[in-house]
Amino acid sequence: MARSGRSSAAQPQSMSTTDPQERKVLHGAHLRTLETLFRHPAAHNLEWMDVLSLIEQIGTAEEKSNNKFSIEVGGQHYQMHKPHTKDLTSTEIVDLRHFLQRAGWSPGASSQAPAHPEPQSPTLMVVVDHHGAKIYRIDSAPGDASKRQITPYDPHHFLHHLTHKDQSREQGQRAPEDASFYQRIGEALAAGGKIVVIGHGTGKSNAAEHLAEYLRTHHRETYNRIVLQIGADLSAATTPQLLVLAEQALGPA
Repeated sequence: MARSGRSSAAQPQSMSTTDPQERKVLHGAHLRTLETLFRHPAAHNLEWMDVLSLIEQIGTAEEKSNNKFSIEVGGQHYQMHKPHTKDLTSTEIVDLRHFLQRAGWSPGASSQAPAHPEPQSPTLMVVVDHHGAKIYRIDSAPGDASKRQITPYDPHHFLHHLTHKDQSREQGQRAPEDASFYQRIGEALAAGGKIVVIGHGTGKSNAAEHLAEYLRTHHRETYNRIVLQIGADLSAATTPQLLVLAEQALGPA
C-alpha cells in the first residue's frame, strides 16, 4: 500500500520544477529528524513516524506485506521491517544513515543537491547453488526503456573462479556450509541497488536461503536490498529464462 504525504508542522519546503537534479530543501521537523539520524552516538528516542515523514518528503515509502517498507530516495532502494516499537533501534538508525548517505542525503547536504550526484546503483540478480554463484546486472535494453537486459556483473572480480567447497556427502550428510563462499558473494553485492536472488532447490537445500541468512546476519544493509527470492530449476536455465525471472520479480520496466 503506497503511503500518501501527510501534513506537517514544519515550515514550507521549496522544490525546483526546472531541474530534476535539484531537490527539496529541508526545514523544521524534517531537518531535525535528519540531524538526529546522523547523531553520534545514535539517538534512543527517534520515532519511526518522524523518520517516515522525512522519507516521504525526500522520496517514497511503500508499505508491503509482513510489515515491510520499500523505500526509494535519490534513485537508491532500501527495504526494512517496521520497527517493533515507536522508536528506532541503534541498528535501524545506522542502516538508514548508510542508505541516506548513498542517496546523497546528510545534514550538511540537506539544502542542496550534490555538485556531482552519484550514479544510481545497479539492480543485480544473483544466481546461486551449492556449486557456485553468478551475478548479473539488470539494465534497460538499449533503445527501448520498456525492456530489460542482463549482463554478467563482477567489476572487482570477487566471484572470479568462485565455487563452493566440496559438497560431497560423507556418510549421507552434506558437508558444512562454507562461510567464505557467501562472504565473497556479499562483497560483490555491496555496491549494488535492488537485489533479486535465484536459488536452486527448496528449503535447507536451497543455497539462496543460506545466502539470505548470511547477509541478514553479517551484511544487514545488503540483505535489506533483496526485493525477492526465487526458487528455480537452474540445471539448464538459459539467460533468457533468467531474464524472465528477473522481470517477474521487478515488475514492468
